[in-house]
Amino acid sequence: MREKATGVNWLPREEDPEKASPYGQLARMYGLTSGMSAYAWTKIDGKKCGKETVLISGEAYSPIEFSVEGKVVFHQEHAGRFRFELPLSADVQDLTANCVGGDRDWGFRMDATTDEMLTPALDVKGHRGKWLYLGPFQAEQEIDLASCQKMKRTARSGTGEEVYWRTELPDGEVRPFLENEWFGRWNYPLGVTLYGLLQLGKAGQRSDIRDYVLNHIEFASSRFSYSLWDRERYGAAGLNNQLSHIDSLDDCGSFGATMLLADRERKLDGVSEAAAHIADYILHQQPRLEDGTLYRKIGVSRSMDNTMWCDDLYMSIPFLCRYAEWSGDDKLLDEAARQVLLYKKYLYIPERQIMSHVFDVKRGEPTGTPWGRGNGWVLFSLSELLTALPHDHPSYTVLIQFYRELCEGYLALQGRNGLWHQVLTDPESYEETSCTSMFIYAYARGVRKGWLLDPKPYARAAYQGWKGLSERTIDKRGNVYGVCRGSSYSFTNHYYKHELGWNLNDTHGIGIVLLAGLETIAMQEWQTNMRVFAAERVGTPEKLEKSSF
Repeated sequence: MREKATGVNWLPREEDPEKASPYGQLARMYGLTSGMSAYAWTKIDGKKCGKETVLISGEAYSPIEFSVEGKVVFHQEHAGRFRFELPLSADVQDLTANCVGGDRDWGFRMDATTDEMLTPALDVKGHRGKWLYLGPFQAEQEIDLASCQKMKRTARSGTGEEVYWRTELPDGEVRPFLENEWFGRWNYPLGVTLYGLLQLGKAGQRSDIRDYVLNHIEFASSRFSYSLWDRERYGAAGLNNQLSHIDSLDDCGSFGATMLLADRERKLDGVSEAAAHIADYILHQQPRLEDGTLYRKIGVSRSMDNTMWCDDLYMSIPFLCRYAEWSGDDKLLDEAARQVLLYKKYLYIPERQIMSHVFDVKRGEPTGTPWGRGNGWVLFSLSELLTALPHDHPSYTVLIQFYRELCEGYLALQGRNGLWHQVLTDPESYEETSCTSMFIYAYARGVRKGWLLDPKPYARAAYQGWKGLSERTIDKRGNVYGVCRGSSYSFTNHYYKHELGWNLNDTHGIGIVLLAGLETIAMQEWQTNMRVFAAERVGTPEKLEKSSF
């Protein structure tokens, strides 16, 4: 059908020339408001012009001032024709006009020869013009225009409203929209992926990888305040949708934890506001059972309502640990420790020393299904908590005992190739990469940190696991196989074994594989250092073999 038949105006329409307003564009947009000001923004391309200087000319309908890259190049206190020479560089430069509203009109136009030298400030879909506008403001109001031109945030107008860039067309507001998958997007699998990449960039002295991670995260955090405004104004933000409309722990905890880690490397714009927003959600808005256990009152689908997933330990615990350090509030560690023990109460399978994937609150019973990655999230999260928790914390002893019990349970289920299976207790289910990586990570860290009473079998399991990953799930180009896709849940193992398949290079597993490798290297270096230390104390190579190291 034709657009007209839908009853919806999909894009703003240019005015009919016969019905065009006799006023300037700013008067049409903001009304005849004497004493108010507004900005117009375009770009001028020195290469396109091919000259060292150009003539800028046109007509102003009120006082006007032009700036290039933030420096004033022309000022006129009255309406009328303007004309000035502008030196050019070889680069594309920002050209802005600051107009003050008059009693009779407001705005400007460029002569055709000048307009030909201009290029749009941004590639705005559905807009054929070259100028974007921001306002209105009080005449003397200070605006951080450079920040606004980065499209990161709104500005407070002279009437007290938050405003953003727009075109001169009626209802022609500009909205950023993020549709690429690999930069600037906020979701929980990417949170883990970026965690692994950040640690790899640091350990491998790869500043390009490190900077990619920091820039990716800052793209999201710096636009947090804008995304809240976008959501309030339009119903759902065009970017940062999961952060601006948190409705589950998935939306915030994983990426938020990596964001706080990245902020240690370089102060990132918007982290304080985003982190406080996430902490408030976890501590005060996420539904809880009567005993305080975090759970999913509303799921992605109705079948997932009123459930508790062991996955959510990773969606909450690492963030709480890092926010405790970042904010200096140790009570957050108390809450993290409490949640782990509450989840143990509902999901632990003591006879196997492993975890059920889900607890069905309505039925009042766990599913009893030992999904590999769900269990991996638990041990991974517990290792993050033990790293942050002081040894004299009231819950430290019981938590490290829980860690040891889980390690023992998983050790008994390691497969013959060094990998763990999609259904942990079913060796006929496929070898799953992400849970294997998380067990390797937690074992290697436990050996290095001294958490295990007898570390030898766990160090051996970590090495065997990494050997299995290297031989069976990672090819020579670095592609990662065997990572289970995002899951639902079931009371039967059949769903996990036969219906829940794996994807190539799934972001649920890439970062975890990197972390497993890095932690295994760290364990290996630690063991080497301990052997050297033992040799220095024992004295001879023969006695070294008999040492406890």
